[in-house]
Amino acid sequence: MAITVVGLGPGPYRALTLEAVEALHAASELYLRTAQHPTVAELPPTLRWTAFDDLYDHAASFEALYEQIATILLERGAAADATYAVPGHPLIGEASVRRLLERATAAGIPTRVVGGMSFAEAALAARGVATGVDHVQVVDALALPPIAPTVPLLVHQVYKPAVASDLKLALLRLYPPEHEALVIRAATTAAEAVERVPLEGLDRGMAFDHLTTVYVPPIPPDEDFGTLTGLAHLVARLRRPGGCPWDAQQTHESLKRYILEEAYEAAEAIDEGDFPALCDELGDLLLQVALQSELADEHGAFDLNDVLHAICAKLVRRHPHVFGATVVADAREVELNWEEIKRRERGGDGPPPSLLDGVPRHHPALTTAQAIHKRVLAAGLAPAERGTALAVARAALDGLAGAKEPAARGAALGDLLFALALLARLDGTDAEEALRQANRRFMARLREAEARWRAARREPRAASAEEVRALWEGVWAPGSPEAGTAV
Repeated sequence: MAITVVGLGPGPYRALTLEAVEALHAASELYLRTAQHPTVAELPPTLRWTAFDDLYDHAASFEALYEQIATILLERGAAADATYAVPGHPLIGEASVRRLLERATAAGIPTRVVGGMSFAEAALAARGVATGVDHVQVVDALALPPIAPTVPLLVHQVYKPAVASDLKLALLRLYPPEHEALVIRAATTAAEAVERVPLEGLDRGMAFDHLTTVYVPPIPPDEDFGTLTGLAHLVARLRRPGGCPWDAQQTHESLKRYILEEAYEAAEAIDEGDFPALCDELGDLLLQVALQSELADEHGAFDLNDVLHAICAKLVRRHPHVFGATVVADAREVELNWEEIKRRERGGDGPPPSLLDGVPRHHPALTTAQAIHKRVLAAGLAPAERGTALAVARAALDGLAGAKEPAARGAALGDLLFALALLARLDGTDAEEALRQANRRFMARLREAEARWRAARREPRAASAEEVRALWEGVWAPGSPEAGTAV
């Protein structure tokens, strides 16, 4: 009682291995995933086999089909020896074999795999494809993984125009539209055909069937615009000899201000609802991450891959309710868990951690104030009632009104802003964002007023006291159409 899986190779019977021929002739019960393969037509008439082609017409999905094939073969393999033959090599691009072996192992049924030439070797040997490769990516068109465009690519299962169309759209995110691919049909058979086509025309005027493979030659690293690896390469080129003099002289410190600038410009694009601008600004922000990582790599500290690994590990570690067995009731509980995990991560040898450990020092002051309030509120060290917080803010305002000296007024103003940040935290408001929107509302009203004054051929500095009062009162007047909204 065992199951033998045999590879039928890419097409002609002569491409079968001797071991595969022996296994086929020794089979007491021979099953084929499909009879739609050139090798099958050349099998000796003395061989008797059963094909699973009829299952394709009724299966709801490929996953369901492969599950059904595995079930049938396991039933036969539990009672007697069974042989299952598939195109190419059984372990390359054969999901049905993968599912069968997984279930056979779980059921304790012995298995044996007899290899064969895969479509990959056949495609690479086709006329005009390649003079040899050190590395090659082999992927399924129906389940594309991440692709490295600087490495040769072989795509199988491109069996109809609709699949080719989806493949084209995916590849155009990584390769130039004019980049040539090779469509290879019936490799190693007498009907072998290879046709060159630009990727933008991959799905137009081409013939596809179950023996079609697409080969995509690599692009140079300088043209890899669609991956983080490509970005890291370009940044490294800018920094190294023969690159850009300006980039070469930058340091962590000299670039620090650009991180803040790009982050604010991205936030402004969000405020404007301008997605093209947001895409551009996020790219500028990502460039700063890549530049800082390249500088660190030059000092042997870390590189962009380390940055990616660290953030991915942190996401998994701090979301045990997604990647583990933790159960949470709502977003508030998620936030509490996050803070508890951060607290444990900050622990270790030495004195007990402070509530303020990890509070960012270089954020805008309002954002830092709210981060402090978040910590002290969670520890029960700040008034949690809105009324009490309002009273604290009024007391701070009274202190500002009574301050006489400039230094005292500055301190009192800081206390007032700190108190208002607490009130915003209790209200669930981002204080920094609230002030940013207030800036935008005032700027919009001022531009409207300037337009009216220009239409009347007046200078803004000539505005009357009543006009100035109306300009300011309109910003926060309860009936103002701009109140509480982004302009």
